[in-house]
Amino acid sequence: MTLRLTRPAPGVHRLSSVYTNWYLLEAGGRLTVLDAGLAGDWRHFCSALSRLGHAPDDVDAVLVTHHHPDHAGNAERLRAAGARVLSHPADASYLRGEKQLDNSGIVRYLWRPWYAAYMLRYLAKGITRTPAVARLDELADGEVLDVPGFPRVVHAPGHTAGSCALFLEDRSLLFSGDALVTLDLERGPRGRPGPQVVRGPHTEDADLALASLDVLAATNAETVLPGHGEPWPHGTKSAVNIARAASPGLAGLWRPECGSRYATSASMPAPARIEGRPQDEIRRANGPARLID
Repeated sequence: MTLRLTRPAPGVHRLSSVYTNWYLLEAGGRLTVLDAGLAGDWRHFCSALSRLGHAPDDVDAVLVTHHHPDHAGNAERLRAAGARVLSHPADASYLRGEKQLDNSGIVRYLWRPWYAAYMLRYLAKGITRTPAVARLDELADGEVLDVPGFPRVVHAPGHTAGSCALFLEDRSLLFSGDALVTLDLERGPRGRPGPQVVRGPHTEDADLALASLDVLAATNAETVLPGHGEPWPHGTKSAVNIARAASPGLAGLWRPECGSRYATSASMPAPARIEGRPQDEIRRANGPARLID
């Protein structure tokens, strides 16, 4: 499972596989890492840094959007190389290894072929071998962080209690973590298209996750860069409205303040074409992909 390196915006780099995204913010020759991939991605990550003219000790900070190990796999390794690691305090005990994630709910999803393959890939990439983070600093809601890129913290609980998004106001980019994604993590690319709240065994409070969409919409960011799936370049308000309409019990709900023309999941555009733009055109707009060996 290679990593693709693309540039969604100046000074922003996306590391992606079929399953997961993580990001680099580059400013003044220094880096911030937004989420930290899987432990088995380390070699590919170092290769990506090298291609960008960097090394692990150029990373000043690692911002972990939530405690799940597919977003924290290399956080301790980067901390040991000199970076600060920051997370919301509600998730800190998991990242420090004091609490363990309950994986018992996975079993009832394994009958889906895509989900089973997804879990097997994660096992091969060392998801069960994620090191505990020896020292953590805190993310506080609303804080503009003094790290390269100066992202603002947006606490969006639900997927986990400490789930956060990061907002680059000067570039109108919202890194949504798993508070809002564009990949159906139960069924994969053939599943539900477009923006959505993560379903499945690891969302702690789905109702709260839906309520937290309001704080994401309030950023009014032009582009959403999620933890899973392709970037959404049509604004957070349309993304939130589509995610609400796609959620059980909320289909057809339209919020005028979200300003979206998509009122129901039935009226949602097909995944191959969104607002008149083919999906491959959207990918091209994010810059050429480079596969990292």
